[in-house]
Amino acid sequence: MNNTDNDKSIPSQIIFNRFHALSFYIESFTDRYNLKNVNYYNNLKNKQHLDLDRIRKLLWNSWSTEYSFLMTSFIDDSEFYKSSLHWNFPQAYYSVYLALTAFHYTQEMDVDQHEKTIKNFNNSIKNNHYPKSVSFYCKGLYKEFVYVGIQNTTKQIDNFKALAKIRNLQDSKDQIINMLKSTREQNAEHKRERVDKKDPKYHTKEGLLTKKFTKRHWDYIYKSIPETTVLNFLYRLRIKSNYHDVETFINADIDFRAFHTYLSNIVGYLNYIHEAYICKVIGCEEYEKILNSFPKKLNDDTSQKRYLKMRKILFNK
Repeated sequence: MNNTDNDKSIPSQIIFNRFHALSFYIESFTDRYNLKNVNYYNNLKNKQHLDLDRIRKLLWNSWSTEYSFLMTSFIDDSEFYKSSLHWNFPQAYYSVYLALTAFHYTQEMDVDQHEKTIKNFNNSIKNNHYPKSVSFYCKGLYKEFVYVGIQNTTKQIDNFKALAKIRNLQDSKDQIINMLKSTREQNAEHKRERVDKKDPKYHTKEGLLTKKFTKRHWDYIYKSIPETTVLNFLYRLRIKSNYHDVETFINADIDFRAFHTYLSNIVGYLNYIHEAYICKVIGCEEYEKILNSFPKKLNDDTSQKRYLKMRKILFNK
């Protein structure tokens, strides 16, 4: 690989490290599947008169999307891993999003827009509705970020290297903090592009739209942005397949099998949480009807296994 190709591959190497870090960090919690440690889960109530068909459709879509995502590993070919990776991002995000939306529906939350769903998720993270393994987020104004649930600091990580390998828990924490930071900054950049040009907050004394954003202007933007979580990162990457820089993955010098495995671990775990929450609300009997009516050959290794795990850990069955 020449220097030009190596430079082009750097973004994909950074993303690889971030998914490795997320998977590593989540798996460091030995009790991550025991949702009984989460008060929110324990306080979820069984609900009657829900539209179970709507829940079924959302879960089936989530599982179908997850199956499509996992097909890459079924083929298990190095070149196919490489060429499929940029398509795996939207598949991974939508599988998580659909299961999350199904749960939000059981809680009568607004589920008609991605931004609202992500905001609901982020509020839930902030309010300790999730296991500690994913309960980290970033908040704060321009260059005043605070990282909660993983490392509460406003300081930059000393000597942080985005391309360094993940060797231990601290390495994974540093990568996740950097991931939250860059995702929050990118969210702010996108929000800046959409500011109301008639809003006087962004005007000069002469009444013209400012061409240079100061900290005061950026703070207006950041005040309008909710907490930044892992779901913001997945959402940010879901459109990677539409970018002209897909070649960053074609030229990447990374372990594509491992990349897919890390992403699979994250998707599977988030889906486990939301499926367990749904099961708690609608009851095992109704959940099993939805699960068993889905083509078994498509979810033997995914939702079926997750349900067996939750039955054993959460329902003593």
